[in-house]
Amino acid sequence: MQETMIQSVKADKLFIGMDLHKNTSTFVVKDKDGKLINSAKVLTDKNDVTRYINSIKRNSDGRDLSLAVEPVSQWYYYADLIENLGVDVHLAHPMEVKAIAHARIKTDKIDAAVLADLLRTNFLPEAYFSPAEVRSWKEQCRFRASLINLRTQVKNKVHAILFKHSLKHTFSNLFGKGGRRWLAGLELKDPFKGNLDKYLLLVDYLTEQIVLAEEIITNTVINCPQAKLLISIPGISYCSALTIMAEIGEIDRFISVKHLQSYAGLIPSTYNSGDKQIHGRITKRGSKWLRWIMIESAYHQMNCKRIPGFGAYYNGIKIRKGTKTAAVATARKLLAVVWRLLKDNRPYEVIDPRCWKSRPIASKISSVSAVVSTMAG
Repeated sequence: MQETMIQSVKADKLFIGMDLHKNTSTFVVKDKDGKLINSAKVLTDKNDVTRYINSIKRNSDGRDLSLAVEPVSQWYYYADLIENLGVDVHLAHPMEVKAIAHARIKTDKIDAAVLADLLRTNFLPEAYFSPAEVRSWKEQCRFRASLINLRTQVKNKVHAILFKHSLKHTFSNLFGKGGRRWLAGLELKDPFKGNLDKYLLLVDYLTEQIVLAEEIITNTVINCPQAKLLISIPGISYCSALTIMAEIGEIDRFISVKHLQSYAGLIPSTYNSGDKQIHGRITKRGSKWLRWIMIESAYHQMNCKRIPGFGAYYNGIKIRKGTKTAAVATARKLLAVVWRLLKDNRPYEVIDPRCWKSRPIASKISSVSAVVSTMAG
């Protein structure tokens, strides 16, 4: 399966493009001048990939190896595997690579060669290569989300059985204590009665698993100083805090609040042509999970009673522009708070307006106002 073209060419580094797929992966190796050193298609298997990378290392004349791969399929596993073999691994941004290197003829070998060329010319648009700990946080949060999704599907099956029998209820929560007593007392013919009982057992089991998943998430947040800062923000729970941290990773990679808001896809799209500038809907580009959890946290602001949140801000926009616009605007503001807390490494605090004059910035404004008044006099 290999077409070997190994040549002994002295250079500082070799650049490898890897087109990763489920069953087979294609590698293209080039030197710093773009000369093809090797190309091969190998099975996407731990042993085969290891053998191939080691063969390139043996024939590299001591040159360093740098590899580019797109975040698809099993990239977590193979990026870590190749990095542990002593290769400098870079994660390519798939959308930007596609925009830069669009071609009419598309093969796995061409895709791998494009990645190698972008890497060697220093034009590779890179995605965030999150550490193993951050990936672990993502798995915890998404596992809980998948359990909730499964439970919702089972609950919908219960509602479908009731619909088939034209049964209606007045419970705000059909699966609460009152609703469960009502469901248990229904006289249905088989197989509907048996199916209903089994669905309810599944709901109970999934609820238990969700509680266990949330306990694991809570313990993770307690042992993560930065995630603990986020639960001080009104409307952000342990699960929300870990989801935010899992999507952000290292806060220092965001140079500004706008950069983070853009990553969440919460900024308005902009069309600029000549003297005309139009702002449209939010871009929805970037992390859909971060965008989702921030909007969910925005909806919860109206329920924050113990510590004042952004309920008044949300409600003011809701009255003027509607629920969705209010949620997005509040999510954007909450994300600005998240960025500031993580940057300053401090918890959220509510400052009494009466104490505002004692803050440093207020003192400066007061001094400037006094000078202006004197000059005017």
